[in-house]
Amino acid sequence: MSITILKDLFNNFFSLEKSFFLNIKIGLSEPKTIVLNYWKGFRKYYFSPLKFFTIASLFLLINYFISNDFLGLAVTSNISSHFAILLLNITILTLLSFLLYYKFKKNIFEHLILNIYNVSLWTIIFVPISIILSLSANNNGIAEFFLIPFHLLIMIWNSKAFELSKLSRFTFVTINLVLLYGTIFFLKYYGGL
Repeated sequence: MSITILKDLFNNFFSLEKSFFLNIKIGLSEPKTIVLNYWKGFRKYYFSPLKFFTIASLFLLINYFISNDFLGLAVTSNISSHFAILLLNITILTLLSFLLYYKFKKNIFEHLILNIYNVSLWTIIFVPISIILSLSANNNGIAEFFLIPFHLLIMIWNSKAFELSKLSRFTFVTINLVLLYGTIFFLKYYGGL
């Protein structure tokens, strides 16, 4: 029975019509396509946000067994701490995108879908980078530098779901980045993060 479940799980993730690598490619090259299709109800062609989240969680699980940090963020030896990073990023970025892109009249759940896709996608991409950096003998804090591109790419991909001029996109991403790192700074120094 458990072999059948594992086989079905494997087939669902790597089926020809919903290939893992094809979804990653489309997520990287056309981030608006997957999100807009999901928002409009066309959900058979690409991975669901839950599937992206599950794959990102599996990548974080692999990261947990190899390293005790994610992009320089020291994580306790608890598996749930790795998932807390994923959930915290999704939560904060959802709230920020909802507030920042409010004029586009998307509800909080649509922003949640957007951020589940993008945070999961970039987590899948950055976990191998984090593992390589954590195994490097001469890391010297380089991994912490990669946290900024991780968040920056998520914010840029989030902004690509909306029709914006280049100046507006730059402004929205900059405001989002300042708000995110302001929130992280506040939580770290005043909230006990």
